[in-house]
Amino acid sequence: MLPFYTADQLDQLPAGARLGVIGNPIAHSKSPQMQQPALDAAGIPARYVRLLAGAEEGAFEALLAQLAALDFIGVNVTVPFKKRAHDAAVFLDPLAQLSGAVNTLVRRADGWHGYNTDGPGFSRAIEECFGRPLRELRVLIMGACGGAGSALACQCALEGCPDLTLVNRPRPELAQLVAKLKPHTAATLTALHFDSPELPAAVAAADLIVNATSLGLHEGDPMPIPPGLLQPGQYLYDIVTHETALHRTATARGCRAATGQGMLLWQGAIAFEHWFSRTPDVRQMKIGLYGEASH
Repeated sequence: MLPFYTADQLDQLPAGARLGVIGNPIAHSKSPQMQQPALDAAGIPARYVRLLAGAEEGAFEALLAQLAALDFIGVNVTVPFKKRAHDAAVFLDPLAQLSGAVNTLVRRADGWHGYNTDGPGFSRAIEECFGRPLRELRVLIMGACGGAGSALACQCALEGCPDLTLVNRPRPELAQLVAKLKPHTAATLTALHFDSPELPAAVAAADLIVNATSLGLHEGDPMPIPPGLLQPGQYLYDIVTHETALHRTATARGCRAATGQGMLLWQGAIAFEHWFSRTPDVRQMKIGLYGEASH
């Protein structure tokens, strides 16, 4: 097998390739090492591969047409194609409709059906990590206008979180996101910038603080908020899948902190459910991602 396949290399796909993940870049994706063990454990004779779509106009859509002709069951979609996957779908689930982003496509007789599993994956991870459902928590999301952050904000609104604070750099999209969410929630919605004078009080009032920025992906990145704002007993969820400086600092300050590993795992498990209408072996998916030592 190749590390990934372009539109011109689909004739080289391994036998049984009927699922995959589309992105650009894509070589780094961990989805195959999560999804293939689940397929094997379920006895489903399918291979899951990485697919590189060109960034030019129409390349993503042309690749979807090629995959449909090859009888693909479905695909995951990652950056930068989640909006284009939304636009290509003939059916959208409520979160995909509200967020404008699709990360899972299922091929049906009438075309591609689009789902956003990032939100429900996040919700399952929060309850698994902290023992409380998302709907009970006052939530503050840093990086709310990003692709992941906006999906998580929409999920919080749809689940009925009582208080939702969205923090971002000054961008028109922040006010637009609040306006979009208002008809779908009774939550108290607050929009702040990282330098807003109200931020310290908002952080102190939150039960759950979510880092949906890219800060922490690389060692040496600055923290998105001053660590002194964090309070003992708060929950800190960082969607980066490894421990970051923010994660370590939150733990040292008495917070319960978790990485984004659970969200990555559960969004993949929910995608599997959409493809096959059955629950995957999540333990095998977790071993594929993180190894036996994670158990």
